[in-house]
Amino acid sequence: MDPYFYLVIVAGLIAGASTGFLGVYIVGMRIPFIGTCISHATMAGYIYGSFLVFESQSLTAASPIVGGITASVIAALSLAVIRPDKSRMDTNVGLAIVFCLMLGLTFLGIGLNQGSRSDMLGLLWGNLLFVDKAGTVIIAAMAIVLAIFSVLFNKELKVLLFSRSIAAATGIHEGFVYCLFLVLCGLILAVNLPLIGGLMIFSLITCPAAAAYQICTGHKSVAFAATIFGILSVLIGFLVSYYFNLPTGACIVIVSTGVFGIAVMYRTIRRRGG
Repeated sequence: MDPYFYLVIVAGLIAGASTGFLGVYIVGMRIPFIGTCISHATMAGYIYGSFLVFESQSLTAASPIVGGITASVIAALSLAVIRPDKSRMDTNVGLAIVFCLMLGLTFLGIGLNQGSRSDMLGLLWGNLLFVDKAGTVIIAAMAIVLAIFSVLFNKELKVLLFSRSIAAATGIHEGFVYCLFLVLCGLILAVNLPLIGGLMIFSLITCPAAAAYQICTGHKSVAFAATIFGILSVLIGFLVSYYFNLPTGACIVIVSTGVFGIAVMYRTIRRRGG
């Protein structure tokens, strides 16, 4: 195997671990579609950011990244203001509405583009095979930020996993922590999307965490299992795509779904055996 691909594997493993761990909270809060919602917001930001032209070549290259991060953070903040206990709107309904808007803006931007659309459409599946050292460092930095955040706000996040209403009643600053959590989701998805892709991010957020919840009970065990499942999904998916010359993103998505299927079967067998 070419030594370059070891960098690809490292970047993928870090991304798989961070998205798998992030999914523990997203799936636990029953808002799994936040991955699809924010990833499409990020895609829209990248697309419209690419339309911006600066005098500096470096600023021109950075404009899609800035646009993607800005759009993802705005989308995350818009979701933070939805309070199911104080409105008639469920969080998932809000997610669906924001998703519809971002989906429309994304394909409108693709339609307005007069040049090649391959790079824009490539955001769906990402370009994991074209990762560089800078991208790997950014992904690793955001993974570290996520780990620090989960430690600093461990108590608040556990209460939020149970109920936002109860979290508010206990007197903790649940609105502030929830807002920070959503912004962090937006940032992690934004920095990972060009390399992993919007569809693959959704699978890595949802499937490893859902599999962990099937076979584990305690929060620590669920978080550990989800992180491992995310890593395995990327590693096995990449190796399958490499040796059989198949699309990397598709293989990772299928493997992550297979991990969930195996977890469900394991739980069923264990329950019948017990």
